[in-house]
Order: sequence, then C-alpha cells, then structure tokens
Amino acid sequence: MLAPTLLTVALLDPEIFTALLRTGEGSGALLVVATALTGGVALSSRRWTTARVTALVVWGLGMMAVTFIGTMAGPASTARGVWVCLLGGSLMLVLSVASTLPHQQGSLQDGALTWVGAAAGFAWAGSLRGFMAEIVGDGSNASWLGTFGWVLLPGTLAGALLGWAERERRRGRPHRVLVWSPLLFGAVLLPGLTDLGALLEDGIGGGAIAVPIMLVVGAFALAACQVWVRLVCTIVFVAALSVWSITATAVGGAEFAVNTPYGAWATILYFGLLVTGALATSLPLRSAPHRVRPSAATAAAPPAEEVAP
Repeated sequence: MLAPTLLTVALLDPEIFTALLRTGEGSGALLVVATALTGGVALSSRRWTTARVTALVVWGLGMMAVTFIGTMAGPASTARGVWVCLLGGSLMLVLSVASTLPHQQGSLQDGALTWVGAAAGFAWAGSLRGFMAEIVGDGSNASWLGTFGWVLLPGTLAGALLGWAERERRRGRPHRVLVWSPLLFGAVLLPGLTDLGALLEDGIGGGAIAVPIMLVVGAFALAACQVWVRLVCTIVFVAALSVWSITATAVGGAEFAVNTPYGAWATILYFGLLVTGALATSLPLRSAPHRVRPSAATAAAPPAEEVAP
C-alpha cells in the first residue's frame, strides 16, 4: 500500500534534501506520492465515508497540480502544452489506479477496464511521443494533427479496445482478433498513400508500421497457443529490441550511447514501452479464466448453517 513512497528516494541525497528545505525543489516527488496514496483510498472504497471524501479532495487537487505542471513545457493553448499536461495527468491516473490494488476492495470492476485501458493507452502513447521528441531533440515540433491525431488518439483507442478485450475475457468471451489493435497507429500512413516515396523518406512511416508490429509480435511471444509460434516470435522480438542498442547513436547522436546515463535512460524508456505494450497487447490471446462449477452433490447440499448437528 505504501509502495508509491519509493518515489521519494531521491530525497535521501543530502543536497536534494537541503534544496527541498531551502527552496522547495523536489517537492514534486512528495506531490506525486500524496496523490497516489490518496487516490488508492478514494478509488478503492465503495462507501462514502469521511476518510474517502477527504482522500478524494486531496487526490483531485493533486491530479490538477500534476496535470497543470505540464504548462512549463508550453502554454495550454499549444499542442505541446496540452500534450504534456495530459501526459502528466494520465500517468498520475494510472499510478492512482494501480495504488488501489493492495486495498481490500481494490479489485478493479470489469466495467471499468475499458476506461482504464483508454487512460493507460493515452499514457503509453504520450510517453512514446516523448521518446520521439527526445530523439529529434531541439527540432521537435508538436502539432495538433501529428501529435493528437496520429499518436495519442490511436493509442487511446487501442488501449480502450484492449481493456474491453480483457473485460470480455474475464467473462469467458475472449476476442483474439483484438490483438491487432495496435495497428491503429498505422493511420498516420493514410495521408501519404498517394506518395509512397515521401511517406518512407524520413522513416516516420516505417516507425508507424514497425512499432505496432513489434507489439503484436511480442504479444504472440507471450501468449500464443502454439509453442513454435511463441519461440519464433520471442526470437524476433528480442532481436528487434537489440537493434536499438546497436543503432542508438546513429539515430539520436552520441549522447544516446547506452553506456551514458542519458542513453541508458532512453534505452530503458524505449524497452519499457515495447515490453509493457506487448504485455497489454497479449491480453486478447490469453485463455478465459477457469470458473469452477459446483458439482451436483455440492449444489444439492444445504448451506452449512442449516445442517443438523
């Protein structure tokens, strides 16, 4: 239940802790932890108690603060500003939902899985857009159509479909075809179909194809029924991951070398996005949970309290 407090580990550094006391620098970590902990209480409870209302108020204020911190990256009237604001808010929402799991009533209701999937899909796509911005560097430009239309919207829809697939799987109605949901990212290719040469010239079109295909391949590596399919897909997925380690400096420059702190962080971010994306994409392939049906003898037996001594 207190796992989010690990995010305050940086305050163990004497310099950072001193800066927190003198200037307030580093208080963002405390804000995130407080929001996650109160979100776990507010979202897991089923009854309206004083504790839940208090937690809900604190959580709401924390969500607003974390969201609007994004205006430091750009005004709220610009695509970049809105993207960063919503990225912060969606990441905080996903962490808050995860913080409900240790609570006694923290099991997620099936009906909420679609909405949680949409939020997680938005956070995933927003993080992917952030990785893309780091690769481009100072020349990165966020636009309403490019960022929201071709990255964030497909990510949100794919997340919602995967969340809905998990809901249906838990109800014994798996929809394996939804494993192809990440291909919605390929929508960015539609405007360029009339000029295939320009489409692949800068690699953007290739990335729009490669990333979702890697997610699908990773999903089959994790949950395909046939062993040989899982083996082949595992080899392909691991090989695709290793390509980044070889080409990182060629793509992003010398600072992306994996033996530097910045390059190691970028590599972990990229690998983390692909692995978590593959895990989510594998949900439609997983078997429906086994429901134990009572036997005829058990069904016919009276409740324990009605049996005579």
